[in-house]
Amino acid sequence: MLRTALTVILIGLLAVTCGAAGAEMTLAANGQTDYTIVVDPDATLAEKRAAAELQTFLGQVTGAEYPLLETGAVDIERAIVVGPDLAAKVAPDLDIDGLGADGIIIETRGERLILAGDRPRGTLYAVYEFLESEAGIRWWAVNATHIPAKPTLVIPDLHVRYVPTLEYRETFWYDAFADKDWAVRNKNNGKQTRLDEVHGGNVSYVGNFVHTFAQLVNPAEHFEAHPEWFALIDGERRTNDNAQRTGLCLTNPELKDFLVERVFEWIEEHPEGEIISVSQNDSRVYCHCDECTALEQAEGSPMGPLLAAVNYVAEKVAEKYPDVAVDTLAYQYTRPATATIKPLPNVIIRLCSIECSFLHPLSAPENSTFGDDIRAWSKLSDRLYIWDYTTNFSHYLLPHPNLRVLGPNIRFFVDHGVKGVFEQGAYHSYGAEFAPLRSWVIAKLLWNPDLDDGALIEEFVNGYYGAAAPPIMEYITLLHDTADEWGGYMHYAQQPNAPFLTLDLLVEAERLFTQAEALVADDPDVLPRVQVAHLPIRYVWARRWFDLEREAALTGVEWPLSHDPNVNAEEFFRVAAENGVTAIGEGRGIETLKLRMADIGRVASGPPPGCEDLEFGEYIDMQDSSFRLAHEGEWAELKHDDLASDKAAARMGGHHNEWAAQQPTSIRGLDTDATWKVYASIRCEKKGEEGGAFTFGVYDVQNKVTVGYGGVACADVDGQYQTYEIMTGSLSEQMYIYVAPAMNPDNIEAVWVDRIWIVKQ
Repeated sequence: MLRTALTVILIGLLAVTCGAAGAEMTLAANGQTDYTIVVDPDATLAEKRAAAELQTFLGQVTGAEYPLLETGAVDIERAIVVGPDLAAKVAPDLDIDGLGADGIIIETRGERLILAGDRPRGTLYAVYEFLESEAGIRWWAVNATHIPAKPTLVIPDLHVRYVPTLEYRETFWYDAFADKDWAVRNKNNGKQTRLDEVHGGNVSYVGNFVHTFAQLVNPAEHFEAHPEWFALIDGERRTNDNAQRTGLCLTNPELKDFLVERVFEWIEEHPEGEIISVSQNDSRVYCHCDECTALEQAEGSPMGPLLAAVNYVAEKVAEKYPDVAVDTLAYQYTRPATATIKPLPNVIIRLCSIECSFLHPLSAPENSTFGDDIRAWSKLSDRLYIWDYTTNFSHYLLPHPNLRVLGPNIRFFVDHGVKGVFEQGAYHSYGAEFAPLRSWVIAKLLWNPDLDDGALIEEFVNGYYGAAAPPIMEYITLLHDTADEWGGYMHYAQQPNAPFLTLDLLVEAERLFTQAEALVADDPDVLPRVQVAHLPIRYVWARRWFDLEREAALTGVEWPLSHDPNVNAEEFFRVAAENGVTAIGEGRGIETLKLRMADIGRVASGPPPGCEDLEFGEYIDMQDSSFRLAHEGEWAELKHDDLASDKAAARMGGHHNEWAAQQPTSIRGLDTDATWKVYASIRCEKKGEEGGAFTFGVYDVQNKVTVGYGGVACADVDGQYQTYEIMTGSLSEQMYIYVAPAMNPDNIEAVWVDRIWIVKQ
């Protein structure tokens, strides 16, 4: 299997030719070698590291000791020549020009092997490509490297020249950037790899690399003196305590000149930087003044004022710093391309896919608007980058069936002229769902998009999980088949009751992972890897325990676990602690899960009011354990409540009015063609009779409108749970039901939400 995959990787490279069998080269025979590794004394630190890495790993593969010689003249007949300077002396006809920062040459000449590339990283990549394709090494993960034993190592006649299509390759998964060695060996060169000179460096940004308006023009420092620099919203210039929720007036001439000054300051502070980000904040706030609106309308996109301002800055940058590019986002409201304004040659457009369905390829009809955008930008931009999303950001550990689209998406980017790709994943800790698998596969595809992504996935699973590979591959297939059969919109923040996470799937997944763990029970290296891979299923059980247990009883499905939820929880936290799993979502540590899974006296509940005589499937009950809580622990938290149907509820203090208790409607059993009544069971602890108690509604994320809304006054609550009808109508998978306090702390102590349910009409 490994040799087959190695062949796939090598053949996937451009300009690979092999000579006749008689031209083979024997680098080791029976653990002995007569080859010397040579590198120029004046080689870069990265090239000297490449030579040292080659010496180490070839020695481990063959058992032979390879001398390493620094010399300016290659007079040794049997030599492995490392680096471009010596390569030019050995083979003057080799064309190093045009390789760029990362291109490689692997070349046999007589009894010599040449491994070289241009600077700064090419030679390192040539060595690592050779060690993978010919020696069979795999750097699976930080804790797992495959080094085959080949006492006799024979290589064919090789003539490899390869320049990667993508100049910028960022696998933004914690597993990919936490270790510099792993990153460079798998040819990642993005900013977050933080590679030093010895590791060949990286494509470096000046200062922060995204959402930089807040840092370039800090509203806390400049709003009072220059309110005209900031976005006009509903007739007034506005700022926000959260600087990221502040927009700029990008047609203001003084502001544009100030942006230029700030950009120059940043570049002077970071002279090593190749790219500077001048990009919108992470919000939908932008200016609606007459000038900005006119440019927006003329260009058919809010990108009009933004790109005009970025071009203004970029023109000044090009005059003073011709080697620095200016990066900006095409993100959310700025994603559609401009009609006439074209990015200057030193401007990078970074197109973002955040609104897409990640179950489907980005080229699919389900993602047609993104397809329209990338086609439009590819015609305008000479340097188009992508910011793509490859995890579930609300639940890093939740099963996220996107493995089948990773390869097609990267090839889709390349087919439309993309030069750089940032694949954002779970970046806070180890342990996210199949994080080592995604990190390795994405890195391979970014280096060579023509590789067979299905073969890469299978190769990794076999290599990383060993004897447990068959049931794990069966699980991966089952998960993706189940999700494909559903075929709905899978966004970047699916919830634990996602439609594809059916009881049948979970039961079979539990069986497969139990089998997988048994197969490697005596392997202390592989068993922890399988146990970590099992965590996502344990996570779903924990988050939906009572709902799933009730469904199993109603449908006659045999319960596959102990009936004590603490047994599952204890094993989950043991495996997490032993394997460095500290985050469960973006900005959410594992402590929030401990609060969710703590024994707060939750019990099984019966059907919601009015549903006692309905068949299973005629209603969908969503207990508090399935809620999405905003700023969990601050705005909302799950607490014991004797008055709740399951003795637990979401509690929100009366000091805010945030939509902190949310129930997304991307849930199993939702018929989007049906009419539903939406209900919630809510109670309120009150201190007075004045003002409002709470509000509720249904928000349509896709169309950005509230489709159901209501509020309740303090005078109308009595401390007991009451059933509130929120709306009657159709529901899509891109909505959520919410409850919020009324920010009335003088009269409201807390608002409690027991459950939300919908009934088909």
